[in-house]
Amino acid sequence: MIRQRIIEFSRCIRQTYGLPQDMLVSVITARDRYTPRFRAAALRNLVCDAPLVVTRGMPYAARRRAVRRFYQV
Repeated sequence: MIRQRIIEFSRCIRQTYGLPQDMLVSVITARDRYTPRFRAAALRNLVCDAPLVVTRGMPYAARRRAVRRFYQV
């Protein structure tokens, strides 16, 4: 069960990997259109692709909060 969730989440990450940042933001904000797992994968890719000015080399949780604040999602 847990392994299946990890595989599905990895699949969502792969599907959102090549999307531009504005598309990732629209996926994250469209709560009624996408599943929470897909939106989390989009947020993960947005955090990984965020400029260093926004993330400032912080740990992942702090980077995620900074990216959410920067993109207002």
